[in-house]
Amino acid sequence: MRDVTSLQKLPLDLLEQQLTFFKHTALYLLVRNNEIVDVSHKLCALLGYPDKEHFPHWLPKLLPKTIPREFLAYHKLFSNKQAQDNYDLKLQGYKNKIFTLRFSAIQLSSSNNENIAMLIGEDITYQQKKLDDLSDSSSLFLFNPYSIATTDAKGAIEKVNPKFIKKTQFTKEEIIGHNIFDYKTVPGTDQDEILNSIVHQKDYRAEVKCTQRDGSTYDEDLYVIPVFHYGELERILFIGEDISNQKRVIHSLEQKAYYDDLSGFYRKEIGQSLLYEICDSQQNFGIYFLNYRDLKKLNEKYSQDVGDEIIRHGSLRLKNALRQQDILIRWGSDEFVIIAPNLNSLSDMDVIAGKIFKSFQAPFKFNNLELNSLTDIGGCFCPKGSNPPIAREIIIIAHENMSISKQAENVFCLSEYAKKNSRTLHALN
Repeated sequence: MRDVTSLQKLPLDLLEQQLTFFKHTALYLLVRNNEIVDVSHKLCALLGYPDKEHFPHWLPKLLPKTIPREFLAYHKLFSNKQAQDNYDLKLQGYKNKIFTLRFSAIQLSSSNNENIAMLIGEDITYQQKKLDDLSDSSSLFLFNPYSIATTDAKGAIEKVNPKFIKKTQFTKEEIIGHNIFDYKTVPGTDQDEILNSIVHQKDYRAEVKCTQRDGSTYDEDLYVIPVFHYGELERILFIGEDISNQKRVIHSLEQKAYYDDLSGFYRKEIGQSLLYEICDSQQNFGIYFLNYRDLKKLNEKYSQDVGDEIIRHGSLRLKNALRQQDILIRWGSDEFVIIAPNLNSLSDMDVIAGKIFKSFQAPFKFNNLELNSLTDIGGCFCPKGSNPPIAREIIIIAHENMSISKQAENVFCLSEYAKKNSRTLHALN
């Protein structure tokens, strides 16, 4: 934050530009002894006045005569000459339309004890209409498809609609007077944090866990409306929508978008993106290219279903053999790529290759069949250096090494990326 001396050094024209920008973007009023000294263009437009010249010179003229209590609210706003936040006030527009604004009022000091205040507001007309529509006696409250609860300023439940009862399975007698946060929680956030956010955010929305009477939970999209009276939080309205089914559908779609159905590994397109990222990560890593040996012959001899079962069971073996941080990708029908981050040396590549080979030594058993299907493995070790490795080149090297491994029994062919023409063969017995 700039101190006062640095602000004094700012050019006057820059300060004027900043002030002009503020007046255009904020719902702003400057009031002195009930006289409107300045008003922002944005507030003029909201209330429907064609320009500042048509705007009333006295603030009481903006107060709706049909709502006398607004004059009392306005009087209280200025009576104690203190800053006020979240102060709701209704104003009458150019064509008599009523708007509800939530003001923050800053009282300015004056040498001759004049009452000067700067009001900065936000339009909550629509929000106020929703509150009126959701009164506990309205049909919208009683038959709303969303779960609705009204609490006091601390979250103690005062009223709930039938949908709330139906979703939570509690009776009214069991929940009235209890704290709303006993039933709706934001994981990792306590009650005081949530209340603070509700008070200070224009619209508070959160995904919460809701507890039912039997102890089970469901996910809910929660929208919260704080209700203020003369600047004090009076009550809170909680409106929730059950999104458990929606989350399940989204999760299913994400699974299909990111993961291969048969193996459970990443799809090729996702794997390529991950490989690009790790190439830029400035770390040692390795790439393995795997091919199921004789899988096509097994498909021809038995059926496509047998080949699918080998891939399904083989993928489970790979997951169990490898580290949690290793990235498994289905590259083609019977081809797979494994990215192994954080490797120290070529010898680490040998260790992982040995685990892969060992996981396929036992035969596959299903449908009264006992079948052997080993894998051919090629690798490329990428040490960190001044120039990041190129993903396309790494895959080509690993694939070529896999083709060399295919020509021998139980051999792992490995290269170091910086030495592309240097290959080593490692026995995997």
